[in-house]
Amino acid sequence: MKNNLFAPCVCLLIIGFAFFSACDNELLEPDRNQEQKSHVLKRGGKQTDVDQADLYGDLWEMERYNSGVPILYELNYHVEYKDLPVVGVIDVVNPRLNGEFDLEVLVRDADGYVIYESEDNPLTEIVTIIPNENGFVEGAENVISLYDAEGEILPEVALHVVPIEFGRLDIIRSPSTVIERRLAEVIKNFGDGSVANVSRDFCGRVMMFRTDAAIALGEADKPIDSPLENLAIYKELMLHGFTQSAENNGLKFLIEEESSFGGFDLQLRVDGEWAPLPKSFLDFSVDQQNQLIMNLAASCMAAGSDKSNTLNIDEIVFVNLFMGVPEVSGNDINQTANIVNCYLPTIEQEIRMMDKTNKEQYSRYRYYVDYSSFSYDREKFKRTLLDYVTIVGDYDPVSGELIGSHTEVLADNLVLHDILMGEAPLTVDANAIYRYTQKEGNPTTGALGFACQADDYVQALEVVHNNEEFLVWEISTPTWTWDVPIVRGEFSPFNYVPEEDSHGNRPEGHGDDTVSEGDDENSSEGGGRGRRGRR
Repeated sequence: MKNNLFAPCVCLLIIGFAFFSACDNELLEPDRNQEQKSHVLKRGGKQTDVDQADLYGDLWEMERYNSGVPILYELNYHVEYKDLPVVGVIDVVNPRLNGEFDLEVLVRDADGYVIYESEDNPLTEIVTIIPNENGFVEGAENVISLYDAEGEILPEVALHVVPIEFGRLDIIRSPSTVIERRLAEVIKNFGDGSVANVSRDFCGRVMMFRTDAAIALGEADKPIDSPLENLAIYKELMLHGFTQSAENNGLKFLIEEESSFGGFDLQLRVDGEWAPLPKSFLDFSVDQQNQLIMNLAASCMAAGSDKSNTLNIDEIVFVNLFMGVPEVSGNDINQTANIVNCYLPTIEQEIRMMDKTNKEQYSRYRYYVDYSSFSYDREKFKRTLLDYVTIVGDYDPVSGELIGSHTEVLADNLVLHDILMGEAPLTVDANAIYRYTQKEGNPTTGALGFACQADDYVQALEVVHNNEEFLVWEISTPTWTWDVPIVRGEFSPFNYVPEEDSHGNRPEGHGDDTVSEGDDENSSEGGGRGRRGRR
């Protein structure tokens, strides 16, 4: 514990943001995305449902529509196979580039086909690639120039492509059973009889408030802070919302009573539609319920990522891809999916490619969550209060020895929004460090809005989590209003322990992300965020 008034300032100066803006992607209007197509990476002769933006192990940031779907460009090819000409079309993406550079490009005719001086000698010229302020080249002909005759990114371009940095989100490459077990762990912990109520914390995470009996035994109110558990909740929300029961590894128990073991009544608000009081999920319209699901999902995505990083839409879309969101079956070469399962609307995108063996054109189909209808504002952060405190030492007046400490409030009722705007009564450096990534006034709708909400939650997590000794959330306001108390009780309204499993509490010192027996040893990372105590 610190023992002087300078400690908060020192702590607040430690962490800085090292990554560029997560929300500056140039996204177009959603009505242009319905007929677009994407890419599938072909590895070792086997068709795999992985985006062609997988470059030497790295995934690219790319130009997208406002729905989140990649913008594709047609690349005509004319090659030979067994001395016979083969023509077709490959769809390519516009990757984000890190600056301008000179490039030896293939010269193409008016139809887009490569011009050859001789049979094996294509005509080339040197051009300067100049991306716009968002990092993308403009014009189909300039996008095509980044690729060779068979739709592969040119090696020189590969040196300038901006890769996606997954960080901790790389845990989504874990086997699906790992995620399923983590969701089961969440359900089990809610059902152990120690939880009186459920709400959302300062950064939107699902939070458990303990029963009086559990508090008396030393249990603490806590959010779901494990990255894996948050990503498990995210996947369930995106695929099923609150429609599945706990017995089916679902979250229905959070919003209504289930016949055999009870349930909670999670009170919520739709961002951008603030009302005097929060309401039950079932009291909202279908469109509002969709917004609420995305609001909650954004917070789970943030809690699953690195708290000192940023989030962008490319990262989120690829997390969906690896997690199987939407969940599809039956889609194969030249075949659309038989089943597309997602709680939210989806978009189908045809992918035209060239078979590397016989040079023939074929199609695959990719399915994306449609974020077009999403909208977001920061009202919740204007309603979230923090106290700025310090720990002061208590000294014996005779001996001068330190005998204890106490908390002193330097500033109370600070608004989280003001902190993230750099307008709070903190140090100058702290106000410069702890800031929103997305600037005020930028678009916050569609896929961009979803990514910006998730990134805002990341920044809120960073400023509070890294300074939780000095910035204390006003925990008496869990339902996003200043005057609604926590509803507690002696007993939990929800009790559920799977017959084949034991109680969910872990021994002290074992994080929520500890790999359990049967998990792949590389499937999760240890050390989730620390538990938040009651104030």
